[in-house]
Amino acid sequence: MLPLTTILYLALFVSAVLGSILFNPLIGISGYLITYHINPLTHWWGAYIPASINRYSLILAVATFIGMVLHKSKLKFMRMVEAQEILLILFVGLCWLSIPLGVASEGIDEHLIKITKIAIMAMMASHLITDIRRYEMIVYIFIFTGLFLGIETYNAPTWYFAGGRLGGGVGGSDLSNGNMLAAHFIMVLALVGVMFIKGGWKTKLLCSASAVFMLNGIVLIQSRGAFLSLLAGAMSAVVFTKKVSRKKIIICVLAGIIGGATLADTGFWERIKLIQFDTEKMESSSRSRVELWKISIDMAWDYPLGVGVENYKKVVAQYDYSLEGLEPHNTYLRCLTDIGFQGLLVLLLLIANAFRILSSISKDIDQLENKEIFSWHIYGVKIGLIAYLTAVFFVSATYTEDFYWFLMFPVFLKRAVENEINQTVSNNAAAIHSNEIVNISR
Repeated sequence: MLPLTTILYLALFVSAVLGSILFNPLIGISGYLITYHINPLTHWWGAYIPASINRYSLILAVATFIGMVLHKSKLKFMRMVEAQEILLILFVGLCWLSIPLGVASEGIDEHLIKITKIAIMAMMASHLITDIRRYEMIVYIFIFTGLFLGIETYNAPTWYFAGGRLGGGVGGSDLSNGNMLAAHFIMVLALVGVMFIKGGWKTKLLCSASAVFMLNGIVLIQSRGAFLSLLAGAMSAVVFTKKVSRKKIIICVLAGIIGGATLADTGFWERIKLIQFDTEKMESSSRSRVELWKISIDMAWDYPLGVGVENYKKVVAQYDYSLEGLEPHNTYLRCLTDIGFQGLLVLLLLIANAFRILSSISKDIDQLENKEIFSWHIYGVKIGLIAYLTAVFFVSATYTEDFYWFLMFPVFLKRAVENEINQTVSNNAAAIHSNEIVNISR
């Protein structure tokens, strides 16, 4: 007899697969995101899931694609491929090209398959999340799963902790590392803040609970990089807000600071005190990270076309044998060393284009009656990206799915804005035509 939780998950999983194919492929994307964040196989009830559907991500991806083919007439977008999507395809191509250009590799690394899958899923999503209702649905998924993961960190068993801090074990494979989970929380907190400000009391209650548990998770993880990115997010939130909204933002930022300070314990502040910019005063882990960064620069000059995806861990031994198997703990340097200068260039273009899109659509929404809703979401994504891109300076997120989903959020909003403008134009044209008919009849 299967546990009730397993039965419930299987029922929801089957519903997502069938719903994606028969009704709306967005159901498949939603199920994919939920299972990606939660990762059923890491829970006790996941052990009872039949082996035939352990590849739940692949199954939901295929179901989403089939649904898109069957319901293609319902898809609404102006261009088949946006510049951001072209850059993502180019980046994936450079990842594959890094293998023959880099050092000798033993077959195709799983990270190549993973980055390809990420691009496919993100691009399918960008053709489905094309109006503000669907966009907010995805935002709610991130908020709900953020709350779930925050509760998971709160209830984490003692063996998940090392040296007084939560090292990992919570969430999907990309988030099972504590520092990556903290970076994820920080991006989601920006989305939570926007929904809290513009939502009703039920949304405010959900966002408050999600924010508290995610902040508590960051405290338990004790990530110094996350702390610095929180500061970057808080400062940018105040700097980039409009004057009419500044009071609301400052109140929310202060509430977050007070709430975080209340949750923080002595161990958290002791670890934050270890943040140093003088290498002679750094403790051992920070000093070794700086050493890895220096080696990364040397490696990039020695292998300008990259050593190949996931080969950094092997090649680093050529520079310091004691560091074999380690990574640079920096997304940008990991990209530079693995994929080369050309890979880093495209990654930076992806980031720059994300902000360009947000800037462009912030001007386009002036012609919309509900421009305030779009304005808040554009603002939330901008602040979240600034904070997240700061956080991944201290972790290797080059092959992390979250990274590319967040970089595609501006595309979701762009297509939502375009469809809203088209709908507004159509409604205005219909109204004018109706008035003309009335005038003629008179």
